[in-house]
Amino acid sequence: MSLYVARFAATFDRALAARGVDAGTRRAVAFGALLERARPAEPEALYWLARVSMLPSIADLDGFHAAFVDAVNSFVDADTLAKLVHNVPSPKREAPPESRTRRDPPPPSDEVADDSEAVPFVAMASPDERLADRDLAEMDDAERTRAIHALERLRVVVELRRSRRRRVAARGDRLDLRATMRVAARTAGELVRRRGSARRERPRPLVFLCDVSGSMGPYARALLQYARVASLARPRVRAFAFATRLTEVTSVARRSPARAVMSAFADALADYGGGTRIAAALAEFNDRYAQRGAARGGTVVILSDGWEREDPQGVGTEMARLRRLTHKIVWVNPQKKHAAFEPLAGGMAAALPFVDALISGHNLRSLDAIADAIENTVTT
Repeated sequence: MSLYVARFAATFDRALAARGVDAGTRRAVAFGALLERARPAEPEALYWLARVSMLPSIADLDGFHAAFVDAVNSFVDADTLAKLVHNVPSPKREAPPESRTRRDPPPPSDEVADDSEAVPFVAMASPDERLADRDLAEMDDAERTRAIHALERLRVVVELRRSRRRRVAARGDRLDLRATMRVAARTAGELVRRRGSARRERPRPLVFLCDVSGSMGPYARALLQYARVASLARPRVRAFAFATRLTEVTSVARRSPARAVMSAFADALADYGGGTRIAAALAEFNDRYAQRGAARGGTVVILSDGWEREDPQGVGTEMARLRRLTHKIVWVNPQKKHAAFEPLAGGMAAALPFVDALISGHNLRSLDAIADAIENTVTT
């Protein structure tokens, strides 16, 4: 991405934030990439590229218009721009002159025409960008507070699976004779309308298993926060925490506010910060919950560094049982952040053959990849 494009995307993102429009860094990066490919020659094309990339909600349209005017005032003629955004007052003039029309091209600009002559610009990460890349274990209290708000905006996906139960559908894949005969009764027995049936779609279960031992504390807090967000945003979500024993914390996650949820978790977990018994926790989950439908056909997200206090072979045995019940297993290991990472820990090595995706989850950006891992089956 050229410096000129990066400069404009960053300027526009800051202008949106100043107007109260929460577009986010991911939209700004996507907008810059789109500009790099499309290279709009007219302000109108630039406006629509910005709108489809950076407008989070139609309710933010007024703020978007004002931010767009502010951001491109130095790049595009202000009078032409005011016409393009539905007569939003220009920062330089209150109304455009009558001599110019909507289709008039903007005056030539050396800065727009030639990137090589643009003023050098050093891209600097915004505070949100730095927070997204900061290790969760290294955050101070102020950063943790901001991270809580950032976790509220992480993407939550819903996987659907086809149920064995069927529903009436006008264009189903199978004839529904009973529904067809009921409709025929309204037309004196004539089979005028055919009724079919199709299989229902239901959301797959989503289960979080979080290691809350001493070494995993900061990462467990973040993933439990994400589990809370997921439980409020979609159905069929359950959360569990384990160190020396397994504890369900689904109800704690759903009824506690964002700022108080971690203290509520600490009160509910007697073994918080203790040792790690991964195999025992997985065995209890398989026996008490997974076998009874909590994870059957669903996705299980496990957070742990794989350090097993007991025999690591037990982890492989229980992971094999869990694999037979679930649709997908995502393992989050913060140690994967290191470039030289290898799954040498006994529990991690035993579990790896049964894992569909392995992600680091050591910062907010990598936690955002959980949604991608749930949607895709490729190991990352």
